[in-house]
Amino acid sequence: MPALRTLLAVVATAVAAALTPVAAAAAAPAPPVPQAAEHVCPQKPRPGEVTCFALQRTDVKGAAGVHANAAPAGYGPTDLGSAYNLPSATAGEGQTVAIVDAYDYPNAEEELAIYRQQYGLPPCTTANGCFKRVDQRGGTQYPAQNASWQREEALDLDMVSAVCPRCHIVLVEADDPQVPNMGAAVNEAVALGAKFVSNSYGADEDPAELEIDSAYYDHPGVVMTVSAGDYGYGVEFPASSPHVTSVGGTSLQRDASARGWTESAWSGSGSGCSAYEAKPAFQRDSGCANRTVADVSAVADLNTPVAVYVQGGWVVMGGTSVSSPIIAGVYALAGAPPAGSYPNTFPYKDSRALNDVAGGANGKCSPAYLCTGGPGYDGPTGLGTPNGIAAFTAGPTGSVTGTVTDNTGKALAGAQVKIGDLSANTDSAGHFALDVPAGTYTATATKFGYEDASVSGVAVGDGQTVTENFTLAAIPTTTVSGVVRDGSGHGWPLAAQVQVAGQPTTAVHTDPVSGRYTLTVPQGATYTVQVDPAYPGYLQDSQQVQVGKAAVGHDVAIKVDPVTCGAPGYDNKFSGATQSFDGSSTPDGWTVQNTVPGSRPWEFDNPGRRSNNTGGSGNFAITESNLEGGDQDTTLTSPVYDLSAAANPTLTFGTDFEAYGDSMNASVEYTVDGGTTWTPVWRHNSQDASGKQVLPLPAAAGKSAVQVRFHYVEENFGFWWEVDDVFVGDHACTLTPGGIVTGHVTDKVANVPLAGAAVTSVDHPADKTTTSGDGSYWFFSTQTGTHPISAAATNYVTATTSATITPDGVTPQDFSLDSARLTVNTTAISKSVAWQGNTTATVKVTNTGTAPADVRLDPRPGGYTPAAQVSAPLRKVKGDFSTGPLLGKAKTAAVADTTPAAASWQSVADYPTKIMDNAAVTVNGKVYSFTGLNGTDLTTKNYVYDPGTQSWSPIADLKEARENPFAVAIGTKVYLAGGWGVSGPPNGDLEIYDTATNAWTTGAPMPKAYSAMGSAVVGGKVYVVGGCLQDSCGVTDVQVYDPATNTWSAGPSLPKALSWTSCGTIAGTLYCAGGASGLDYVGVGFGLNTTTGVWSPIASLPVSVFAASSSVGNGQLLVSGGIQDGSLTNAGYAYDPSTNSWSPLPNANATLFRGASACGFYRIGGSAGGFSPTTQDQLLPGYDQCGEYVSIPWLSVAPQNAVTIAPGKSASFTVKLDAASLAQPGAYTASLEVAAVVPHPVAAIPVTFTVKPPATWGKITGTVTGLACKGGAAPIPGATVQIDTWAASYTLKTDANGNYVLWLDNRNNPLTLIVARDGWQPQTRQVKISKGRSVTADFALKPVSC
Repeated sequence: MPALRTLLAVVATAVAAALTPVAAAAAAPAPPVPQAAEHVCPQKPRPGEVTCFALQRTDVKGAAGVHANAAPAGYGPTDLGSAYNLPSATAGEGQTVAIVDAYDYPNAEEELAIYRQQYGLPPCTTANGCFKRVDQRGGTQYPAQNASWQREEALDLDMVSAVCPRCHIVLVEADDPQVPNMGAAVNEAVALGAKFVSNSYGADEDPAELEIDSAYYDHPGVVMTVSAGDYGYGVEFPASSPHVTSVGGTSLQRDASARGWTESAWSGSGSGCSAYEAKPAFQRDSGCANRTVADVSAVADLNTPVAVYVQGGWVVMGGTSVSSPIIAGVYALAGAPPAGSYPNTFPYKDSRALNDVAGGANGKCSPAYLCTGGPGYDGPTGLGTPNGIAAFTAGPTGSVTGTVTDNTGKALAGAQVKIGDLSANTDSAGHFALDVPAGTYTATATKFGYEDASVSGVAVGDGQTVTENFTLAAIPTTTVSGVVRDGSGHGWPLAAQVQVAGQPTTAVHTDPVSGRYTLTVPQGATYTVQVDPAYPGYLQDSQQVQVGKAAVGHDVAIKVDPVTCGAPGYDNKFSGATQSFDGSSTPDGWTVQNTVPGSRPWEFDNPGRRSNNTGGSGNFAITESNLEGGDQDTTLTSPVYDLSAAANPTLTFGTDFEAYGDSMNASVEYTVDGGTTWTPVWRHNSQDASGKQVLPLPAAAGKSAVQVRFHYVEENFGFWWEVDDVFVGDHACTLTPGGIVTGHVTDKVANVPLAGAAVTSVDHPADKTTTSGDGSYWFFSTQTGTHPISAAATNYVTATTSATITPDGVTPQDFSLDSARLTVNTTAISKSVAWQGNTTATVKVTNTGTAPADVRLDPRPGGYTPAAQVSAPLRKVKGDFSTGPLLGKAKTAAVADTTPAAASWQSVADYPTKIMDNAAVTVNGKVYSFTGLNGTDLTTKNYVYDPGTQSWSPIADLKEARENPFAVAIGTKVYLAGGWGVSGPPNGDLEIYDTATNAWTTGAPMPKAYSAMGSAVVGGKVYVVGGCLQDSCGVTDVQVYDPATNTWSAGPSLPKALSWTSCGTIAGTLYCAGGASGLDYVGVGFGLNTTTGVWSPIASLPVSVFAASSSVGNGQLLVSGGIQDGSLTNAGYAYDPSTNSWSPLPNANATLFRGASACGFYRIGGSAGGFSPTTQDQLLPGYDQCGEYVSIPWLSVAPQNAVTIAPGKSASFTVKLDAASLAQPGAYTASLEVAAVVPHPVAAIPVTFTVKPPATWGKITGTVTGLACKGGAAPIPGATVQIDTWAASYTLKTDANGNYVLWLDNRNNPLTLIVARDGWQPQTRQVKISKGRSVTADFALKPVSC
């Protein structure tokens, strides 16, 4: 689903002022006018993810709340009930419909209540047991929020409510849209007892879907509805699963017919023939050999939309995300499906109980019914739309139950019992239960290794339960054994799985060193023995083996795949000619034919200015459809090649085929007879394709006149097809000398396997691998004889041993890695002292491991949260946001911003000029900002902000202006380098600013100059991470600068190429998260242990993020604003290494990206989109502890430096708690992190320090509330409470609950309290405090106006 489909799938034309559908004047209404709209979720999900199928009108937004006098625009429950003849008011009681979506929707229950109240539906709440919201594990650890998916979730909830208002609803929120998490949410929905599960999402089909389908969507006895997609003709998964009800979309309009409604196929509905899923028995259409999409349909057209309440207002929505929950609700009205049944079969039993939909189309295809609405079954609408609930029931049913045992009475698990077309497998107790339509059947029980048993004449009446037990006689067994080896030259034993084809319970694995296996099978039969090699690049082997009573030998020689030559120890050898298309015109010998006059042919000058996405570099050939539209038919034909000496003629080329529906057809063909006949070898139409393609040309062997051609046909509109690096010639798999090394890596202390350990040939580091989940590994070694091999894992001691590697053989080598393991003598510290007193505690750390550990106790803040965490409204602005330099680009208009009065972020003094792409640091409480774009040019001007005077002042100019340099502070000096220069490329010169002297000096230049880098200070050294060149972004380089020696060195390379990443140092570890990697925005994160030089993954951000503002504060990595999931936003997140998790930060007041940030947490300048810098500066107070190690004034540890603890030894640390520096009594909390390089971290030790007040002190406390104009009161967070005494003044802020507290000496009496908050009338009161007592002074503020 290419992102550019927005140009076609979202049509912006004249928009109707009113939207509520009304009755048409004629029985055959005209097609609806397309309206301004947007896809709610990304149209092209990231690899391994799905996207939602919701559409929303952008021109219709209703007011908040219940509308008493006029219904919201769009179809509501009464409309849907009328259109589909539904018994919504009487059916569905007690049924539970589950909705599976990604990300958290915290306002789901609140906004669902408004929808249901608007239409007079009964309440569905947590309190009355009707509504439940859970995470993908069934708990309440909800995932991060995502505004796009929240709209999908609201749509799903509202549609289920509209159709089945008496149903219960479970909203299951997956952690993110990755397929395994969505699948886990589906399984959890079923585990929670839901018999109806709606899934309004999908992605392009992929061969892996077969395994995914069986893992997540095959739930007999459960209705599984799935949206067919919103991109026209073409198949999405999981809609293509044969286990789900695939739901297409229609256009639904009122008319004058007896029904009162008419429908046609919606042009956006998905449909078609699956590329991978087999044809289910219940489908009988003749034009598709595989699974056909869809099964049934419901309204989806955004021109005939539904009303939805979400994010504080009424909107209208469409897409097949409407259709799926409607159909799930209809099934629920029909009642729970029988156990063991597949409810997607129900509508096929009698389609007369559906509204047949004729007319409309979603594309062009052959046969036409796959994309055109017509009588009977068709692809876009399936069998039709609901006409009551009869088509969604199993009809009269009964149950057959029983057990399957062997002839000794032992229960047989996994036996299959088949009754009619339905089947069920026995559980661990041998029990089965199967609901079947009433009738008379023959029931058969089967299990591999046993004789079948059948019972005929099993009569099942409606509502009747029949018991049938089966006894299966075991067949005597024998064995098939042998050795599996490489059969293409090396001859080494192979690790492989061996099984009887189609019988996974028989599977065994060869010994990876000897290749030997033994397979147990029943006697007296012929079996297909299937061998699946564990190493890549080998072909599967299947041979028939006849078995009698005696054991049978069966050795197998596995061949290397001759197309890929991807097996270990083999390499490709290509001999022939390659055309790189690096010129700007048709290459010599090549020809271009264009059969549609005036259309665009194959071109070589990149008219659309596209990137080379073929896997190649430089220029390429392209047939471009996205610039003008219209039909195309163009062919690019090669010169003649002489392949008379070629044993394995092969064509390879790089490609980027961006499909649009089914309107584009790309084919690659070859001829050996001068063009009389052309043989196709590669075809694509509705599926994208990219990267290198390797295609055998078998008929070209020995031929002297071979040509290839690239033929492109497009109807009306498409995207493009890029082709590069075309090779035609001979292809051979050549042997590379060497051997296989295999084994396991384990944890020596715990004696458990180690996953992810790196195993490397020391003499040839390119020969390496990582261990799998069971600790096993293998790699091909180009070195033979005796060579050292190392095994390394994070926080383990690297082990190195010598292995004698046998040529063309398999060498076993296991590793057991040493590590430290720590225990502590206390799990918590709790101490109390008198005012300004102190005390100590002792923490004893013992190493029970097998390696020494350097241990340090690091104080960590005790969960401090700044008072009044109030977010600005979430902003998300869609657009095209550059990762490159903006100097010289056209200025863009700023987006209107929202600055609420009650936000945690505070405005600070405006910057002296407009500024973006600047760099900032905090030194001794002052904020220094350097260089950047000022709205016209790059500037050398720099400024310092003094929070005391709340003003900016100029400081010494920079020698050379930069765009997006890095800047870090060490002591009083600032180190600045990199950034795009005035001439374009990044400038690597290092300039050093001394804040004490206001003077610049220079240092050693960067070895590699980049812009948009991450940066941080670790151990007094500057780490510069990733970056951009002039025309590309994302590198793995890490550069380290040592100020002590004025030298640069290479640091450990990033695991992933990054730029624009957010970095910071916490407790000696460098953390980086998010950024841009090539053309992709990412949310991945990594932590670098600078001692071991190893990067390790951390929890990913909830969203992809680049060009955000970031800082470290209070032991957390803070990220705010930037481009998140493709939209400019003001959202923010904080990463806590102690929990390896992200939590939300308050939304910022200004919605900006590409600004500077500094400790505080300050955001300085930025852009509201494109080249549009601002003067706005903002501060999120309370995050001012920014050093590598957080300072807690009342808590210290001795010794401060790390202590080496040998195996079996202990070390003691003295923890001092001192109240001398504290201004207020009370309970203070912190924790002690046991910092050490160990694989099994010790839990942090919580510390509670209670400081008692002096005898003469008293406490003043209270709550500040606001009185609403229409009655009621609520706490006011962030209110200012000023307490004046004769001796001093104190200024407090109320917390999130409106509370404040202060201890004072009672000799300060009387106290004058002044309470104020913007928008509220201030109040003043005088009170007195008493020693040792608490005095409460509450305030109820009135609004300035009502």
